[in-house]
Amino acid sequence: MPTLPQELPIAPGANLFGHLRAFDEDRLGTLRGLSRMSAPVVRARFLHREVYVVNSAETTHELLVERARSFEKSPGIRILLRDLAGEGLFTSEGELWRRQRRLMAPLFHAERLGEYTRAMRFEAHRALDRVGHGARVDLSREMTRITMGVVASTLFGTDTAVEADALGEALTAALGFTGDALASPWLSLQIMLVELAEAARDGASPRLRRLGAWGDEVLRAPVLLPGARSPRFRAAIAAIDRTVQRFIDTRRAQGLVRGDLLTKLLGAKDPDGSGAGMSDRQTRDEAKTLFVAGHETTATALTWAFYLLARHPAARARVQAEADAFDARPDAQHEPSSLAYTTRVFKEALRLYPPLVMIARRAVEPIELGGVALPARAIVFACPYALHFREELFPEPDRFEPDRFTPEAEAARHKSAWIPFGVGPRVCIGNHFALLEGPIVLAAWMKRATVEVETSRVIEPDRFATLRPKGEVWARVTRREEAA
Repeated sequence: MPTLPQELPIAPGANLFGHLRAFDEDRLGTLRGLSRMSAPVVRARFLHREVYVVNSAETTHELLVERARSFEKSPGIRILLRDLAGEGLFTSEGELWRRQRRLMAPLFHAERLGEYTRAMRFEAHRALDRVGHGARVDLSREMTRITMGVVASTLFGTDTAVEADALGEALTAALGFTGDALASPWLSLQIMLVELAEAARDGASPRLRRLGAWGDEVLRAPVLLPGARSPRFRAAIAAIDRTVQRFIDTRRAQGLVRGDLLTKLLGAKDPDGSGAGMSDRQTRDEAKTLFVAGHETTATALTWAFYLLARHPAARARVQAEADAFDARPDAQHEPSSLAYTTRVFKEALRLYPPLVMIARRAVEPIELGGVALPARAIVFACPYALHFREELFPEPDRFEPDRFTPEAEAARHKSAWIPFGVGPRVCIGNHFALLEGPIVLAAWMKRATVEVETSRVIEPDRFATLRPKGEVWARVTRREEAA
């Protein structure tokens, strides 16, 4: 007999209002508490609503891979990202998502990625040339400039050097709203209203169905979340929209003759034979999604990687050896095996600081998951952060150890143990892009410069949507050629 939901153990940190306060005030501590529980599925509660957390690599794999078709994106994530991502690949569902994934997948095939390494090297060099010899810089800002430049070059065929800081501030405001609102009681209330509207839309009465359809459409946007109406957030969204739309308009005016990803999106045809392409609005949503996800994750992981190397000299020496042998010229052929250890460092940074600490799904039908009978519309979370700190998957999980990612170690571990980009059909479409870019930028900088990160204070992750470092990460950058 399957286990009933009410028989499941409860996650630590609950009070009268469930886990809202614990998740708001100590999100990572609460998730670390999950990593110490042995139950494969546990319960949590947000106000009135019980949710379920898969708490092992096996049940995570079952949720995101084996039974992926029985789940959809949580309405909460779609509400939070509605203004920023629209109906882009990260938030869309059903046939729209499948069509968009088919259209865009060829753009990220392995044979295409080699085309982008030139931009990765070039932007790393340009950023270093911009930094004065012996300058004190905030690595978070510099890595954002680099990765934003890479995405702008490969996606839009344009240059964001002049507006990088302004765009970075806009994205910080937009993503900051998401991070702050994740544990908002207003979000829980809006999800409840969404489900009431859905129930009315599916009702027997035509009038009730019309009312439900209207409510469903209105409640797709974050109408109840106070931060969504703030001037700072609205200005940030408007700035991002204007920038991306300008790139689209420019490309259309020039003709679809360039080889960048935006041109390919505008000219893409569905491989099902229908010949259909994307509307301008859908193109903008996809472009915004790729622009945000394509630079934010990598910039954050690179910043953490530099910080971790500063605190672990032996690992830094091994990366330095690879960097010294690395051909950093933009037109050089790239062989990923030449940066094998650097790649392991980058992967370990993503283990310790995954950009998505939780992945939310909703059951589209009654289903048994991990031996538990769940009803339709049950909200289920997978937790990369909790998984990455499970002792049985990563012994001494607090220790920085890049050799957890040797080919042998990866083959011996469950395939859903390390999931910074998710796993299954909805795995991040740019995961291989990021795993190529991160090591190239690390090696390019360390070949030409000594990056001395200030380690006088322990830097903690911020309560941000993508687990950025809290505050600036200051470093002294000394160009090696000038020092010599």
